[in-house]
Amino acid sequence: MTSFIITFREIIEFSLIVLLLTGVYTDHKKTIISAAVLVLISGSLLTLVNYPLSGLLEKAYTGFMFYSFLMILFMSLVSGGNAIYPVICTILAMLVPSAQLTSIIMDQASLKGGSEVVFALLGVVAGILIFMIVLRLLSGFNLKRFFGTQGVMVFISAFCFLFGGRQEFSSASVITSLQQGLNRFLTSFVINLKELLLIPQGHMITTALDGTLGFLASARFAMAVTALILFIPPVYVFIKLLYTPEPETEGIEINAERRKVVAVYLDDLIRKGTPLLFSLIVSIVMLHAANLAMNPKYDPEPIPVVADGDMITIGLIDKYGDVADGRIRKYSFRHKGAAYRVIVMMRPDGEVVAALDACEICPPTGYVQRGEHVICKYCSTPIPVQSLGQSGGCNPIPVQYRIEGNNLIMVKDDIVRTHNKWVGKDAATGH
Repeated sequence: MTSFIITFREIIEFSLIVLLLTGVYTDHKKTIISAAVLVLISGSLLTLVNYPLSGLLEKAYTGFMFYSFLMILFMSLVSGGNAIYPVICTILAMLVPSAQLTSIIMDQASLKGGSEVVFALLGVVAGILIFMIVLRLLSGFNLKRFFGTQGVMVFISAFCFLFGGRQEFSSASVITSLQQGLNRFLTSFVINLKELLLIPQGHMITTALDGTLGFLASARFAMAVTALILFIPPVYVFIKLLYTPEPETEGIEINAERRKVVAVYLDDLIRKGTPLLFSLIVSIVMLHAANLAMNPKYDPEPIPVVADGDMITIGLIDKYGDVADGRIRKYSFRHKGAAYRVIVMMRPDGEVVAALDACEICPPTGYVQRGEHVICKYCSTPIPVQSLGQSGGCNPIPVQYRIEGNNLIMVKDDIVRTHNKWVGKDAATGH
């Protein structure tokens, strides 16, 4: 039954794209539907035939289908009104849903078979029936009023980015997968480039290059490239739409007719600009979601510690990990019935710092880590990790400590006094 639901969902996505294309390219409706059927059949056959072979063809096939999102997106930069473009557009747009559709009968290149295939085929049949009914209902609806040749490709790519990807097998979105793929490619490129340069280690040029190449191989740079890939085509098409020449009204003597011509022109801009704005909004939202997924919040449970007299000793390398990993670590201890929390973290410059899990201005709800920032739970202010140890604002309140070997040592009374001064006694007791 799961296969039926998955297949049914995928064929609906498949059908929506075909319906959109047939509504815009009404003169090529038969060609588009024929191409969609051929892609669906060939995709299914290729996946099944590939089963006895190695997984290499499977990876190449699904990889091509996955990145066809990008091909269709950038086709919007060069596309015209010729018949070849809707056909190519259909093939590229259909490949990814086709991959999802056929992959439900596969599980890491192992054929499930039996009832799974039967339910999958039932899902295909149900989806096709709905497509045929909706196609007949929309036969008189002209989508050209809302989409130009380039606009429809941008819209379809946004639709694919929103609903595409192998979501049944991975929780990662298309954009996250794209960013990760670019990151792997850039990292490999940087490694090969460094080997080709043959500059000896320790040379001043090597030191300068290491910083630059390290940035190029970083996940942040890959995300920036991903953002450019997503935004350049829709922004280009949108700007091109805005520069559509205004209609000539000089020869129209009647003012009412002149205003009518201008109103029709503006209505056309609004109708065709709305899908482009939708595409941009989808890209922005998904890019933000992918950025958050790349840097999830990290909020560890405080590790209880017991003071040895007036001294609190925290191991920088212990069973809980190594502070050099750059992740926030929290500790708590009790004093006269009150609980006190401190955070310990290594900054990017290599210095280990300790601070209260509270700031001077917000209620002491503490901090979480996201990437290279710690974030106040109360006001959501991001604090660069490099600024830890500085006082003021929403920064964690610094405490006195010293490093001896692999241990960080603090004086219990100093922590209590600092906490009571800035946060208050009641906060530690929970009142």
